[in-house]
Amino acid sequence: MSWQTYVDEHLMCDIDGLGLHLAAASIIGLDGSVWAQSASFPQFKPDEITGIITDFAEPGHLAPTGLHLGGVKYMVIQGEPGAVIRGKKGSGGITIKKTGQALVFGIYEEPVTPGQCNMVVESIAAHVPLVGPMNELAGHLPVSIFARPRASLRTHPAEYKWIGRRNMLMCVPGIVTVLRNALSRGMFKPEEITAAMNDFAEPGTLAPTGLYLGGTKYMVIQGEPGAVIRGKKGPGGVTIKKTNLALIIGIYDEPMTPGQCNMIVERLGDYLLEQAF
Repeated sequence: MSWQTYVDEHLMCDIDGLGLHLAAASIIGLDGSVWAQSASFPQFKPDEITGIITDFAEPGHLAPTGLHLGGVKYMVIQGEPGAVIRGKKGSGGITIKKTGQALVFGIYEEPVTPGQCNMVVESIAAHVPLVGPMNELAGHLPVSIFARPRASLRTHPAEYKWIGRRNMLMCVPGIVTVLRNALSRGMFKPEEITAAMNDFAEPGTLAPTGLYLGGTKYMVIQGEPGAVIRGKKGPGGVTIKKTNLALIIGIYDEPMTPGQCNMIVERLGDYLLEQAF
């Protein structure tokens, strides 16, 4: 997938199926080069990008002067020092997420909300680039990946192992994955993963008993047979996406919505599938 496709189909996507879109978006390398951008993205000056990169290195650098992009001034509001810069101007604003090698920009206007812009930009930034530091995704929700690198998910489920560790990069030959600590939910048991995998092979097998992860029971709700399992427990839930070589598991609680969890997990899963993993 090209970077332009990421901008056109993901950053400028229909947000949560509401018919809402960002006003403009771009992916710009840390050297100031444009990887891809929407047609509506403003013509920026090199010193504006330099100022933004400096603020990531020295948080607070932009506070006195504001964030400037394409000659437009945004008031810098609370972000995540060294990781996310957020700006506001009237009813609109901007979110900039730093990855290992690039900056991901999203500019919005009403009726898009700041939270919707943040979610789109920060979830897509988790894949830019996949081979670089990608702890970005871990900031959204607990994500774990189970994998058996040498075969497909058609092999015996007991041969799969949990490879997630807190905020660390783990390599499954040829691919770098971002993993979040699943211990906060309790270590998953092999039979729980076996049951989930059996449901992918024979959709509906979990319906009578529910989905268990770390001893927690989730009511199985509508998913995509053979591809996605979704579960609900109180205000939270779980999404599991199957790829050729792995299961990607995301667990969420309020204020995150089921749709937001689905988007994060399934987009990562779709990317891995496109890369034949």
